[in-house]
Amino acid sequence: MTLGDSGYESDGAPRSESATNNVPQGAFHVGDVRRYQFSVLLKDWKTYEPGDSESGDIPFQGKHAGGNRPSFYLMAKRNSIAFRSPTLELHADVVDDFRPYVNQWMTFRVDVRWTDDKTGSYKISTRMPGESDFAQRKTYENVQTFHPENPTGFGYIKWGLYRPSQSIENGDVPTRVVQHDDISVPDLAGE
Repeated sequence: MTLGDSGYESDGAPRSESATNNVPQGAFHVGDVRRYQFSVLLKDWKTYEPGDSESGDIPFQGKHAGGNRPSFYLMAKRNSIAFRSPTLELHADVVDDFRPYVNQWMTFRVDVRWTDDKTGSYKISTRMPGESDFAQRKTYENVQTFHPENPTGFGYIKWGLYRPSQSIENGDVPTRVVQHDDISVPDLAGE
C-alpha cells in the first residue's frame, strides 16, 4: 500500500483492505462469541527510529457497520503491536517489540463475547515465530464490546492495511506491505 496513490484510497483515507461485511457468515451480532485468528507478516517493514513519524498502521479490525468506529483493532506503531478499543479507550501492547519478527509470520487470536451491556470480553493471545503454543497477552472482562455510535445490527472484520492520518507530507513511510494468512472465525458459543 503506497501513500499518495489514489488506487489505495477509500473513504478519504489510505487503505487496502478486505472485509466480510457482505458475507453473512462473516458478520457478528450481539450474543455471538467468536475467535478471530489470523497470521500477519510485516514484509521488509521499515522500523521506527526516534524522530520518525509516530503514526500507526492497522492490519486487522472488528468494525461496526454503518460508518461506525471499530470495536477493536490491532495497530503496529513505533516498534510494537497494540490491541485497541477506541470507544472504550482500551490500549495494551500485545507484541512489545516486533523488530525481531519482520519478514516472519506472527499469529494472533482475539476472542470476543459480543454484548451490548457490560458482560462482554476481549481475550488477546499471540503465537510468535518459534513458539508452539499461544500466550495470552491481555484480557478485558465485563466490558461492552458491541457499541456502535450510529444504529446498526451487525459488525464485521476487515484485514489488510489501513493507514489513518498518514501522508508523505507528514513524513510517514511511503510504502508498507503486510501479508495475511490463515484467517479463521470459529464460533465459540458452545465452549
